[in-house]
Amino acid sequence: MKTFKIVLATLVVSGLVAGATGAGIIYSGVYNVGADNHHLDATYWVLNQARKRSVAAHSADIQAPELGGHDQLVEGAAHFSEMCTGCHVPPGGQMSEAAQGMYPQPANLAESGEEMPPRQIFWTLEHGIKASGMPAWGESDGPEALWALTALIKAFPDMNGAQYQALVNEAKAKGIGEDEHSHGSHGDEHKPGSNHSESTENTEGHHA
Repeated sequence: MKTFKIVLATLVVSGLVAGATGAGIIYSGVYNVGADNHHLDATYWVLNQARKRSVAAHSADIQAPELGGHDQLVEGAAHFSEMCTGCHVPPGGQMSEAAQGMYPQPANLAESGEEMPPRQIFWTLEHGIKASGMPAWGESDGPEALWALTALIKAFPDMNGAQYQALVNEAKAKGIGEDEHSHGSHGDEHKPGSNHSESTENTEGHHA
């Protein structure tokens, strides 16, 4: 019993010391929050793993509809060119000046398209990622637009710049997206869907 009390007291004191130290660091302002002052490798690894596991867990019940039809890719390109190119590089494109100064750096979507299943891309697009600059597009866009973006991102690994631009040009010629987005100041036309199950109504087409 005496040993237990000693251990408990040690843990309580250690917790108080750790809390006081943390509070001192926060209120002193000594921690550099500048985007050009990068995390330690260990810190970055922990945060990255936490993000991956969180996205995987929260997207587990989402069932993707059939993806990759031409019309869906055209719609995805319209949304991507309006919503995403400020941070993410499309096939054949270059990183914007703003994205070059961001930390963490915006995801390489060719890699995301190859590595992430559609449900995880969709969840990331809908809900965003805290403290990363990745918006929650589900606040302004519905499931159809987000599945179209997902389909496009899944196609990125095998898409070159000319193919991407052809999709964007076709979308512009058809007027796709022009009435739906004034992105930067999103309208209220699209509302997030409440059901992500596979459906004929959802026709995901990011990540973060």
